[in-house]
Amino acid sequence: MSLFTKNVHYKGPLRLSAWRKVAIGTWRTVGDPSVYSMMDIDVGPAVAYMDKLKNELGVKITLTHFIGKLMADTLGRHPDINCVLRFGRLYQRKTVDVFYQIASDDTGKDLSGTVIREAEHKSLPEIARELSLAAREIREKGDPGFKKMKATMGGLPGFLSRYVLDFAGFMLYTLNLWSPLLGAPRDSFGSLMVTSVGSLGIDSAFAPLVPYSRCPLLITVGAVRDMPVVVDGQIVIRPMVRLCATFDHRLIDGMHASHMVRTMMKIFKNPEAELK
Repeated sequence: MSLFTKNVHYKGPLRLSAWRKVAIGTWRTVGDPSVYSMMDIDVGPAVAYMDKLKNELGVKITLTHFIGKLMADTLGRHPDINCVLRFGRLYQRKTVDVFYQIASDDTGKDLSGTVIREAEHKSLPEIARELSLAAREIREKGDPGFKKMKATMGGLPGFLSRYVLDFAGFMLYTLNLWSPLLGAPRDSFGSLMVTSVGSLGIDSAFAPLVPYSRCPLLITVGAVRDMPVVVDGQIVIRPMVRLCATFDHRLIDGMHASHMVRTMMKIFKNPEAELK
């Protein structure tokens, strides 16, 4: 048995446009090409759909669950966004895997997370159940998936942490090699990250991309607030949420974002019909 195996499962490299090659060659790290965007969304239909599922199935579903599923279906419909960058080429992932950030203790001082694999093929209740079980395991068992990595990082001088993380990212994503010796789950961060700031009572916030994760898209979900909006020329009160996105411009450009937003809005307006 080989000590190292594939870290990410993806297809062959995509054919790149001249502009994409320029973008890849321009920015050296995932932090440099960050682009920020925000959307104010009427979540009335989403809340009604989640309440219906809860009443029918007895499953607690939050807006964060919903957003993760929505984004998984969106990337599933636009697979050219769902890529890994390595050696100046884009490799399309075979599945859409969503990383949910989770507070691993009651104080919120320590963060962790879990990946929902093949989220585009799972129902919203399935995602909610799986995430609930994963969060319970992280809080009760001390984050078993990242336990070895956290122990290693905890014993390092601060100035060495960057080099260790850069090495891990290089092994896992540039070389696409995974080993249990690295102390982290295989493909630990997936296609995109979702985190809730609304649970902290914050209306909106942008989160930074995590360079060593090679994850090109991060969505923060704000608090739901009743807000006045104009509908058919009339001012009405609707439940609104602000989504903030940070994305890597080397992989996602304005045209990609435009297609993605149109799909997201279509799902938001009729989630029962649109979500798989």
